[in-house]
Amino acid sequence: MSLRVVTYQRSQRRIHLETCPACGYDFDRDEFRHNHIASHDPEDFGLQPLGETVRVADSPAAGGRRE
Repeated sequence: MSLRVVTYQRSQRRIHLETCPACGYDFDRDEFRHNHIASHDPEDFGLQPLGETVRVADSPAAGGRRE
């Protein structure tokens, strides 16, 4: 993943995402990043599929309820 930091007048700083962290796509300077990122599935980022959760937090070892 590549980031570009730009400092404008009055020391305002902006951080721009230069490449997609999921596929490595190089963004054009004025391209909307959120449109490209939204085209990926959660699995592309190493996350669980949408709507599925890991039940680790409910286990007694994680302080969850004992059944």
